[in-house]
Amino acid sequence: MGNIRSKQIKRISKQIVVKFQDQLSLDFENNKMVVQQVTNVQSKKMRNFIAGYVTKIMKKMAEGKVQTVEELEV
Repeated sequence: MGNIRSKQIKRISKQIVVKFQDQLSLDFENNKMVVQQVTNVQSKKMRNFIAGYVTKIMKKMAEGKVQTVEELEV
């Protein structure tokens, strides 16, 4: 069974990757701090969900499964 993420988490994460790709990395801790700075998410749980999905997207980009950022456009 895989992780289930809501459409809101996916939408916000993709928007962050499109706008702040140069600040993100494959490191969850770094991405967590970037998400904290660029969003106004109040709960830690929501921030961590978003940062986790951002990290997953960045890993896919590093592996070449996502060639361009335009594929992420919502």
